[in-house]
Amino acid sequence: MYDAIVVGARCAGATTAMLLARAGHRVLLLDRARFPSDTMSTHYVHQPTIARLARWGLLDRLTATGCPPLDVARWTLEDVTITGCAPPVDGIRTAYGPRRFVLDSLLVDAAREAGAEMREGTKVTELLEEDGRVAGVRARGENGVEFTARARVVIGADGVDSTVARAVRA
Repeated sequence: MYDAIVVGARCAGATTAMLLARAGHRVLLLDRARFPSDTMSTHYVHQPTIARLARWGLLDRLTATGCPPLDVARWTLEDVTITGCAPPVDGIRTAYGPRRFVLDSLLVDAAREAGAEMREGTKVTELLEEDGRVAGVRARGENGVEFTARARVVIGADGVDSTVARAVRA
């Protein structure tokens, strides 16, 4: 029995699992992909998120990957161009543009280090319900073996085509 099952281990899911595990909760983190894994996504991480990475002790890890800092940005819409930098957040003025395989892997590693159990290559096939609420998942691991896991809460962080959102008709 877990305190939380997080379905989807990219930015939102891995971060959620990390924070819950750091708070002492027993967390199961599931993702269809194996990490490192790239995905189509924006590559600009704004200052508020960079400040959070610093607070969580992860900014040094990001900079150690060689991801260059973005100190100045330029936005252009038709004939109007704005060049500058957003105001600092917690003293952080710099943004970064990491590839998703870098950022997601960094966050998955942090979730594992915090104590979250990670199962990669795992597809959630069904949500389990008890007394009218979601109480767990049925899933198939990368070895093809099905398993069930139960938790007090199941969190869907599995993206645009979310299995969890579809199952609960969100």
